[in-house]
Order: sequence, then C-alpha cells, then structure tokens
Amino acid sequence: MSGLMLAMLDQTIVGTALPRIVTALDGGDLYLWVVTAYLVPATVTLPLYARLSDRLGRRDLLLVGMALFLTSSALAGASPSMEWLVGARAIQGAGAGALESLSFILIADLYGGRRNAALQGAMAGMMGIAFLAGPLIGGVLTDHVGWRACFTVNLPIGLVAMVAVATLLPRSVGRSEGRDVPLDLAGIGLLHAAASLLLVGCNERTHADAATGALPAWTEPKVGGLIAAGLVLAVVLLRAERRAAAPIVPLRLLADRRVGAICAAGTFAGFALFSGVLLLPRYFQVARDVSATHSGLLIYPLLLGVPLAVNVSAAVIVRRLEFRVPILFGMGLVMLGALGFATFDADTPDGLSLVFMALLGLGVGPSLSGLQIALQRTVAPRDIGAAMGTLLLLRQTGGAIALAAAETVYAAGHDPARATGTAVFAVAPAGAAAA
Repeated sequence: MSGLMLAMLDQTIVGTALPRIVTALDGGDLYLWVVTAYLVPATVTLPLYARLSDRLGRRDLLLVGMALFLTSSALAGASPSMEWLVGARAIQGAGAGALESLSFILIADLYGGRRNAALQGAMAGMMGIAFLAGPLIGGVLTDHVGWRACFTVNLPIGLVAMVAVATLLPRSVGRSEGRDVPLDLAGIGLLHAAASLLLVGCNERTHADAATGALPAWTEPKVGGLIAAGLVLAVVLLRAERRAAAPIVPLRLLADRRVGAICAAGTFAGFALFSGVLLLPRYFQVARDVSATHSGLLIYPLLLGVPLAVNVSAAVIVRRLEFRVPILFGMGLVMLGALGFATFDADTPDGLSLVFMALLGLGVGPSLSGLQIALQRTVAPRDIGAAMGTLLLLRQTGGAIALAAAETVYAAGHDPARATGTAVFAVAPAGAAAA
C-alpha cells in the first residue's frame, strides 16, 4: 500500500508544482513532456511487471520498481535542466509501473474471498485519497520548501517501504512459471512499441500549439501517424501472441467472454473521471478566474465521490459477492451526471455543478474496485498477473483516448463553460454506455 501511495501521490504532487518547475528551469517548450515522459513508461510497463513476476516472483520485481522510482526521484530533485528532469521522469515512470500493478496483484496472492474484496476496495479508495491530498501537499511543498522537495519527499517513505517488502514479503509469492519456459521477447517489444505509439499519439492530440492555441489535426503525423503505426503494431502483436509459448498478453484469457467483458468495461468505465479532471479545473480557472489551487478544491466533489463509492461498493461486493449491480448502477449515475452537463454554462449555479461532479465521481468509483475483484474471481490463480496487467494497461489506454476525445470536443467550442459541458456530456456517457 505504501508503494502504491507513492506512485499515486507523485502524479498529483508534481502536477501542482509543474508551473513553478518550468519557470525555475526555463523549460516551457518541454512542459508537457514532463508528464508524457512519465505516463508512457508507467503505462506500458504495467503488463510487463505483472507477467514477469509470474516467473521471478512479485517481491523482486516490486523491489526493482521501488529502486527505480526512488533513484529517479533523487535525480529529478537534483535536476539542473528540463532535459534532465524529463529523463528522470521517464525512469520514474518505469518504476511506477511496478508499484501500480504489483500492489493490486499481491492482494490477490495473499488474500482470498471476502478479505480480498475488502482490501481491493481499500487500495482503490487509497488512490482516491491520494488524488485529494496530492494537490494540497504539492502546493505546500512548492510554496514553503521548494519544488525539489516534491521529488525528494518520496525518499524516506520509499526506503521504509523497501525495507518492509524485503524483510516481510516471501520471495516466492506469485511465482507460478518456471524459468525453462521461453520468454516472450517479441511480444514484450511489440507491446511496448504499440502502446507507446498509441499513447504518445493520443497525448499529442491534447497539446495545443503555443502560438495559435489550435490543436494538431488528427491527420498530422505526430497524431494520426503515430496512432496508425500503433494500431498496425497491435495487429502484429496479436499474431505473435498466438504463437508464443508464454505470451505477455495471453489471448486465451481475452477469448473468455467474462474476462473480455471485464477488460472492455475497464477500458471505458473511467472516461468520466479522466475527462472531468482534465476539463473542470481549466473551466474554473478560465471562466471563473480562480487560482490553480482553488480550482483543484472546487472539483473535490468529483474526487471525493470516487473513494466514497469505491468503499461503499466494495462493502456491497464483500457482503453479496455481486459485481454487476454496483458497476451498472455506477454507470447509470455517470450518465445522470453527464446529462446535467448538457446544459452547463457560466450561469449554472455552483450547487448544481457540484452535484453533477459528485454524480460522476460516485458513478466511476464502483468500477475501479469491482472490475478488479471480478477479474480475480474469474481467472485461475496462475493467470492473475497476466489478467491484471492487461486490465490496468487497457484502463490507462482508455484514459488517453478519453483525454484526446474530450480535448477535441472542447476545442470545437468558443465559450469555455459551454465547451466544458459539451465535452463532458459527449465523452462521459459514451464511456459509461460502452462499459
């Protein structure tokens, strides 16, 4: 849990400090690459750590991820330039992939039945708390200690976590595959290349030109070209995985109707959260002229709704071992909240906008814990690592798609308030319906 908290807090803490960092290092042209350099390796390594831990054991891979994360945190805190910082963030993202994937898988390894469901809910709820606390911690550290502390704060917490993992977690936990099984090197390479191209292409679509403010067209090479190349490599990956002895993404799991449905739902269920977190703080800053910190506080109904719903739905699942009803009910709440944004404009009362945001957060929450618990109860224990890695990868990829779609709809509008409402109304219910 301490490892997962590190990864989750880091994203929100650094996001708050980033404007100050860019000013200090005079690196405005690399502003967005600080985020992209972290996001891409953090996403594409999720299934890699999960799958390799079946062979090497969870403990050793988790320690490798922690070591990468802490070393790069120290490097980032000592950054003399933006180029250095971007490189350090890329290494940090590679370590974060282990923290984010293996934490959930270890709960499934160590606990079963109702205890598993309760702890999965607690882990997902902790992620929500990290989203709430991160911006405030980042603001305090940046204003009163210095932006470098936003990275070095990871070191004491992370070192204690490493000692706990090294001394208390058995080395054999999760090891289910012998080293005599051929390693799927082709699958690993193709997965990383395909996912990286798709993520960078979608991410580039959200970056407006500094001079004109216009978004790059889907047909531009850095957007559509990268996405097309990623899709081609994804097709090649599927062909390679059919022939692999121990595939990094076992297609036999996705061929199972239940596993396929869970993974598909995981891809789309978070659309409302990703689009809301992207668009709403900007609305409050642009249309309402509030500070960045204040805008973060104004979207707390959305962020508070997530951990609240995660824990309530986890309690329902623990008691009844019923997954479909909480998740379907949550998607209904997302649609209801998105419907409110259809009429959203600068004259919308504050109380009403808070209700709309709360409905989105309450709706997304059940899917974060419920789908993971359902997946773990569906697949055999030996397949948990591969299945969870695939679900987490698809969830992050879906988030990149949601961000690109929301930014596209927003850019087509002229009034910031109406454009925000239209984008949320377009993206959130589409994801909920698909989920």
